[in-house]
Amino acid sequence: MPEQQPSKMDTLKKIVSRGKQRVTEAVMNAEKTEIGADIEQLLAQTDKTEEQMKKLLSAIEAYLVPNPNIRVLDPRKDKSNRKNNTDALGDAMKEAGNALGPDTQYGGVLLLTAQAEAKLGTAERLLTHTISNQTMVGIRRILDVDIKNIQKERSALNKRRLDLDATKNRWKRASTPDAQAKVEPQLVTAQAEFDEQLETVRGLLEAFQPAVDAQLKHMLEFVAAQSQYHTTCQQHLAELKRDLLANR
Repeated sequence: MPEQQPSKMDTLKKIVSRGKQRVTEAVMNAEKTEIGADIEQLLAQTDKTEEQMKKLLSAIEAYLVPNPNIRVLDPRKDKSNRKNNTDALGDAMKEAGNALGPDTQYGGVLLLTAQAEAKLGTAERLLTHTISNQTMVGIRRILDVDIKNIQKERSALNKRRLDLDATKNRWKRASTPDAQAKVEPQLVTAQAEFDEQLETVRGLLEAFQPAVDAQLKHMLEFVAAQSQYHTTCQQHLAELKRDLLANR
């Protein structure tokens, strides 16, 4: 048989009950069901990881696209096809070189340098593309998938905890054994739902750190991309220097 879904009235009653329980806890410092020191520690570590991952993602975005006005347009869009500052510098040198005359000494130097700057711009776009589609994708997966799932189930756990504690309070307030007996099935159900949700959260938290550690692969790719970028730039600049000295 399919599981019976709660009615709108049942859902509303739970929302009201949770609200009352929150007020009771805030005003009267009522006792709360503990989720366990191990879970609390893992949740605190998850919060810290989320904070640092957001800062790291922002720093990488600023590194790849220094102009905040461009970053804010669409932070997830691959900007590797967009002309960068190095491209713009090369274009300016090319325009100036042609205007001054390729046959003049300074004009010729500008055109040679413009060609090198175009190569540097291409290398920079490749770096941006690699980091955007490897390193940043990995970090966003942690934030958008793993952490979002944890926070969703964490919220559900808090609701189950409120339901359980509200039911415990109703049982304690019951004035007769018969009244307590009527609440006991609800208490058993609330405890079972809380325990089940607690294990769901525990499973996600225990799988989270290995998922974070797996980002090592993307960091190695990041370092390799940076290394290749700087090596390529050094080669282009060495060639430019050689050509400039030859044309003196």
